[in-house]
Amino acid sequence: MGYPAKEIFRNILSVVAGVLIALVIILSIGLVAVLLSFSDSRIPRYQAILSDVLLIGGSVLGCLIGGYYTAKISTRKDIVHGICTGIVLTLLYALVNDFEFDLRYPDIGIIYFGIIPVVLIGIFIGNKKKKIVSGNIASRPDNP
Repeated sequence: MGYPAKEIFRNILSVVAGVLIALVIILSIGLVAVLLSFSDSRIPRYQAILSDVLLIGGSVLGCLIGGYYTAKISTRKDIVHGICTGIVLTLLYALVNDFEFDLRYPDIGIIYFGIIPVVLIGIFIGNKKKKIVSGNIASRPDNP
């Protein structure tokens, strides 16, 4: 009862696609946040808060959508593929931050420990949608 090569390829593709989709969303929203907070002089407080909200919100949104598409593409064991997607995203985020964990910046800790659970929430949403779609196809009268 092994996996066919097509399923193995599709499962690997699901993790890669989930990571790439999450990165595109995180980087594009992060670019907007950086442009908001980039200045030679002191930036206003509301701009700094908006930048932080965009960075955290962009990370959450990217992980949710990345997990969602990981679940939609994978064939079986969506939780395992979601955890793999979360681990890859966490390692990429740690690589960008030179594997530093500084308690003075709580947003880094939130993102380090929050990536995998948020990806798993996206996996859960993707599984619900997958079951709804597959349930409707199986219940059609012309499909025995």
